[in-house]
Amino acid sequence: MKLTTIFIHLIFCSVFPLKANAQGKNAFPYNLEKPDGLFVMPSFLEEISGLTYLAPNQLAALNDEHGRIYVYDIKQKKIVQRIRFEGNGDFEGLELVGKDMYAIKSNGQMFRFNIEVDGVVETIDGPFNHNNNLEGLGYDKKSDNLLLALKESGDVASVKVKGKAVYGYNLSSKTFSKTPLFVLNDADLERVLGANHTKLRPSGIAVHPITGEIYMVASVGSALVVFDNSGKPKNLTLLKKSLFPQPEGITFSPNGDLFISNEGDGDGDGGTILRFKMKK
Repeated sequence: MKLTTIFIHLIFCSVFPLKANAQGKNAFPYNLEKPDGLFVMPSFLEEISGLTYLAPNQLAALNDEHGRIYVYDIKQKKIVQRIRFEGNGDFEGLELVGKDMYAIKSNGQMFRFNIEVDGVVETIDGPFNHNNNLEGLGYDKKSDNLLLALKESGDVASVKVKGKAVYGYNLSSKTFSKTPLFVLNDADLERVLGANHTKLRPSGIAVHPITGEIYMVASVGSALVVFDNSGKPKNLTLLKKSLFPQPEGITFSPNGDLFISNEGDGDGDGGTILRFKMKK
């Protein structure tokens, strides 16, 4: 980890109350400068967005322009299945919970369907709209909440938020949280990164399967923020543009390996998925 990252981490320690086991130089479980695998997507996945773990050696991804899931096999290094669930639109987040797949549009709509049943798709209307720009979708097994990360305004109904908000959708009660589950405050970001970096915008969110920590990736601002399982930020790492031209999706395999997807650079090539093995 570079000195810049360590310095940012130390400032985070002074800004946010951290527990004694907060991540330090040697505790952070991934080397984000040295991926253990790089997978280049076909050209039709240049605008890869949402990402979720599907099965051993298989990840599911979205192209943000179509309501279609692409299953990528990391051993065969190719797309092995396509699942259409909706027409065209701005699709962003993707998350598998059991056999139910959830996908979100930036306008706040959410879709649920069983990956083994064709043609049956439920549309779930939430409290969000285009001003919120819903982008990230993850799942917290402990609370049974889908985590919904907003890229833009965190304001919903009469709730006013100064920062980057994450709301919840409880799968048991089938209700959206009326207030954010947690917020990354603009004022704290400015103290840590300076005024030029307060434009950090979340694009993906996932829960670590072993530690329960929440990982949020930002395409604008190019950073990875880690929260403890109560929603308090504990680590921030700026991502190298050469590896992460536009990070969009994030997911984990059950053993803790981290996967981050990136959109292509606009030259017609496909996006990429990077794999980082968890340090033992």
